[in-house]
Amino acid sequence: MIDIPIPSIFTYENEDGTWELIDGLQRISTIFEFFGILRNPQTGEVLPPSALSKTAYLPSLENAVWENSSKISGVPVAAQVALEKPQQLAIRRARLDVQVLKQPSDSETKFHLFQRLNRGGAYANEQEVRTCAMVMVNADFVKGIKRLAANTKFAEICSIKPQSSQRQKDVEYVSRLLVHAYYDYDNESDVEEFLDARIIDALKEVDFKEFEERFEFTVSILYELFGAKALFPNAGTVASQGERFSLRSLETVFVGILRNAGSIEKLQDPGAFIKEKVLTFWKQPEVESMSASGLRGTQRLQRTIPFGAMWFKPSGN
Repeated sequence: MIDIPIPSIFTYENEDGTWELIDGLQRISTIFEFFGILRNPQTGEVLPPSALSKTAYLPSLENAVWENSSKISGVPVAAQVALEKPQQLAIRRARLDVQVLKQPSDSETKFHLFQRLNRGGAYANEQEVRTCAMVMVNADFVKGIKRLAANTKFAEICSIKPQSSQRQKDVEYVSRLLVHAYYDYDNESDVEEFLDARIIDALKEVDFKEFEERFEFTVSILYELFGAKALFPNAGTVASQGERFSLRSLETVFVGILRNAGSIEKLQDPGAFIKEKVLTFWKQPEVESMSASGLRGTQRLQRTIPFGAMWFKPSGN
């Protein structure tokens, strides 16, 4: 309406000639919603159209609509201001640049493209971008990850608050667990780069059912033994200042049990084994160095994952 170009949207051309949207969902859905043609992706039902709000330089946009409708929520028809025909025509004639990428439509290429287009913005964090890209690789697996992330005991153990969940902190932790359960850190990549690369492999190669069983076993037994403070220093049994959940605990205790879940379950008393190993874990001299001041994430991973995997491995296995 004020002739400011809208940034390009990016699509992939599939083998059947259809376009798959890679970047530009908010732009497209906002336009469709305003026109009253946006559909619920699950049900296919057309969603109610939207009304605009005034801005500092365009106060006349308050309650502006494409056309009057009783379906518009919160704005009665009498208060709606329908755009005039010349304004509608100007919008219809406006150009929206579409970049159609005709490279091979493999999921891994789309994953990296999506991240390149969406990284660096101020609105989406690393995991929010990663989750969107993960859906392109294996949508069903990602649904499973979100289901595991919604486990209330897991949220308590990892000290995940509702506001953190909204920023997908819970999904991030489950994604980290999935990667660390099956892949060793390469000691070279940046932590985020390592997670990005290995999560692709995990979504393609890992049996979700197996991961789910390991995950639920680990959550259940930790919560049963130590409650919400299972991943706190000393599993919450020793009162001290600064006691809190940390990635060090997730990467050692949780991943250590997760990696050895099959062997631990075969023990005569898995609970007694884990309780003893968790409590003695915090007394080991190596543990303190895993959270030393100035320690980078890459350095921490080189220490936590191998140590935890060995510490919780039953003898003779």
